[in-house]
Amino acid sequence: MKDAVLKLSFTPITLQQDGPRIYVSISTAPFELKEGRAVGLDFPEPIQITALLDTGASITVINPQLAQTCKLRQTGFAELLAAGSSGRYPEHAAAISFPRYGPRGFEAIKVVACPIVRQPYSCLIGRDVMTRWALTYDGVGGHVTITE
Repeated sequence: MKDAVLKLSFTPITLQQDGPRIYVSISTAPFELKEGRAVGLDFPEPIQITALLDTGASITVINPQLAQTCKLRQTGFAELLAAGSSGRYPEHAAAISFPRYGPRGFEAIKVVACPIVRQPYSCLIGRDVMTRWALTYDGVGGHVTITE
């Protein structure tokens, strides 16, 4: 099977200042949608947002408002240690996909709902997702290449 290759292009200045961005779709995991809808529960359609590819994050993080809007099921808590702060935040089960691109998505993955101060991002894609990829950052050319 041939590797899927995605090349994201930015200006070098944008890449340096804002980091590598990717559009993602977040929703309730498919098995929960099926079970919930079978008993009459209502779920929103998947939400597409801008995410930051964050090699410094070990796990994927979303804004708490996004977890509420998507009606993600809380599965527990996670201790996060970030630059300058730490805390205990709710973990949720989510489905994440990349509808504009080629990388495979996740039908169920753990995400942590923690306020993301830096805008315009509602999601930080962590190394838990990037473990499937070879990621190349070309700061001079303004490109990020994902090979799956």
